[in-house]
Amino acid sequence: MTSTPSVAYGGVSILHAAGCGWGCSTPIDLSCKAIINRDKTENQADDSGLLSQLSSSILSLTGQEIDSDITISVESEIPASMGLKSSSAVAISAIKSVIDEFGIDLNPRQIVEVAAEMQMRSGCSMTGSYDDNWAAMGLNSAIIRLESELPSKPFALTEINDMYCTIIHRGRRRSTPKLSDFEKMRSKFKIAKKSLISGDVMAAFKENGLAVAESTRDLEGLKLLKTLDSLGLASSITGSGPSIAILYEEDQIDLVSDFSRSFERIITTKVLQRPRMEGK
Repeated sequence: MTSTPSVAYGGVSILHAAGCGWGCSTPIDLSCKAIINRDKTENQADDSGLLSQLSSSILSLTGQEIDSDITISVESEIPASMGLKSSSAVAISAIKSVIDEFGIDLNPRQIVEVAAEMQMRSGCSMTGSYDDNWAAMGLNSAIIRLESELPSKPFALTEINDMYCTIIHRGRRRSTPKLSDFEKMRSKFKIAKKSLISGDVMAAFKENGLAVAESTRDLEGLKLLKTLDSLGLASSITGSGPSIAILYEEDQIDLVSDFSRSFERIITTKVLQRPRMEGK
């Protein structure tokens, strides 16, 4: 017997939380679906180790035990290890499928907390990825503060207009940066944070990309960001890279298409527009 699929979404970074303790991501229209299947005896292969942390994370944060006889299958449109929040989407969709199956009452903020626990336990995240988890829930867009008493509760909500998002595929991450790599560029991430809090989301998006490129020593990425800026296009390295995301409106479609033509693989989608959720 198979359950109804539970859906979560990919996203792109507006501000990387490892840089200065503040983070923000926005969802994009790439989905991930999780299905509970009681007929299978083995879990779907899970290279990240995320799914193996699901039961223990729910138990740790809620006291609820999960039937060990279930298996979870995940189908995702979101490429992994590219900074597109694939781990958050897997975690959120899996949690939603389990709580629906067993009638566990979790509000959105608690779902985000369980996803953060799963990612920290599995080593998929340096920070808990609270902002990415909110994006995976479909919230456009939560600003989180890691040093708050409840980092899972948005410090504020901003919103990105109905924009296109083109992602330049630059392969998978070869290695995972350390937290200390980002902390060295703290002052530059603070500039992006100041822009974000003041409401200039596109400035924060661009400033974050430059700071991430310097943190990860991505010289090629830094050059691409500067070229895109010279063309009047807002771009950033999303997550820890290596993908570059371009956010733009309809009147820039041809410009982005012309620029992207030289790249072997691109993904074009849209910023997800959904009603705001309440993070209680």
